[in-house]
Amino acid sequence: MEQIIYRPYKKQDFGALSEIINITWEHEKNYSQSTAIRLSNAYLRICLAEQTFTQVAVCKGKAVGIIMGNNLHCTSKPLIPHLQAKKDMLILSMTSEGRRAAHFFEELDKIYGRLLSAQSRQYGGELSFFAIHPNYRGLGIGKELYYRFQNYMDSVRIEDFYVFTDTTCNYGFYEHQGMIRCGTEKITIPVNGKQSDFLFFIYENSKSVQTINETSNLSQDKKLNNRTNANT
Repeated sequence: MEQIIYRPYKKQDFGALSEIINITWEHEKNYSQSTAIRLSNAYLRICLAEQTFTQVAVCKGKAVGIIMGNNLHCTSKPLIPHLQAKKDMLILSMTSEGRRAAHFFEELDKIYGRLLSAQSRQYGGELSFFAIHPNYRGLGIGKELYYRFQNYMDSVRIEDFYVFTDTTCNYGFYEHQGMIRCGTEKITIPVNGKQSDFLFFIYENSKSVQTINETSNLSQDKKLNNRTNANT
């Protein structure tokens, strides 16, 4: 296997990362090639506009994965990606197919808003974007990127963060990392005019929840030991 290098996002990564989005969410199966590319570009720029942390996995000089984090206490965000995202959305709206794609974005925002508002906890951070090229999955890249993101959260003293995901993604990965599903929404929404069923989730990483779970596990282990000692 070629060496994987990890570093912050650079402008030169944009095309490769947009391609990963296109492949992962199968945009070209639902839209024309031009709309799929614009949609992937717009989504990536929206994510870049809302991040305070990035780490990219690079192989042979090409980006093969990325993770982005958002410190919600930080109000200073990059302006250029925000303006570029607005431009991409404007270009999308110039065709009927593009407007349908933009409408899908709007529906996602509403779903995410409902999932987040249903939580009683105030989060300090968000895992705002996470994707790996299909050819490079299963090699430990995801775990390494997540580890670096979590270290960032620790460095800015954020204990509670969340991530939105859905059934088109490997949401089980977050459970393996100790995150807890705290909200689910099942919905049917149009994708380029065709009704499609989705399950959307919100997962949280909460130190307080982890502490409760660890205390519960220790209590169960103690009870098990007491029963074992009583039987010997």
